[in-house]
Amino acid sequence: MSKIPKDMREKNKVQEMFEDNPELKQILFFGFYIIFFVFIVILLRGSLTNTNQVLSKKNSGYGISFNLKKIEDNNYHFNYKIIKNNKTIIYEGDRNKENQKFIKSGTPSINYYSQGNNYYLKNTNSLLYEKSINPMEFSKILEATNLKKMFIHGTYISKTEYINSSQEDYTYEISTTTLLRNLDQIETDIDSKGNTITAKLDKNGDLAEIDMDLTDYFHYYDQSIYEYKLIINYSRFGEIEKIEKEY
Repeated sequence: MSKIPKDMREKNKVQEMFEDNPELKQILFFGFYIIFFVFIVILLRGSLTNTNQVLSKKNSGYGISFNLKKIEDNNYHFNYKIIKNNKTIIYEGDRNKENQKFIKSGTPSINYYSQGNNYYLKNTNSLLYEKSINPMEFSKILEATNLKKMFIHGTYISKTEYINSSQEDYTYEISTTTLLRNLDQIETDIDSKGNTITAKLDKNGDLAEIDMDLTDYFHYYDQSIYEYKLIINYSRFGEIEKIEKEY
């Protein structure tokens, strides 16, 4: 008499167990069904999340959620904060068209007036304005045409919304290569890191602040730079009266 193989005996035992215990068979069947259902839900949820993120990016950002129209009008109060290698400098003042009047922080602080590309500083002794150079090495970044290029050619990374607040942030990343090409007309194939730009909208949906980390871009021009951040704040759009130089 031939012996029944071990694996066949174990298989027969399993079959007998199910035949003798139909309730166990039902429990295993429904358990498998529940696991399969949960798996499908997780897949659908992940797909929906990714789809919503894509749609959110497609339907928001520069040109949809915000624009530079009020900045292009060149009438606003400004505060520019520069953090360069752990040193902070603040420029605060008003702009009306091509004219500006502002104060540069420091000890002592310095008063400036500018008309187009002509800059004047106020002599602390005579209190008269004297011909000077533009103290803001980042001034080209401030022009609306260049800000627009940065948003258009940058990569839209994320949108941030805040609980119990209508403030919204839109973050972009842009390579130094792209900045050099569009701001300075320099073509280079350097292996550059990313620079970040975040547009911050206030409760009225106006562009109230732009935060930039341009360390890699400025490092291209000066290799001693290991940190360069620019925080731009705007307010009082359209409220700045005519600005004149004080003689």
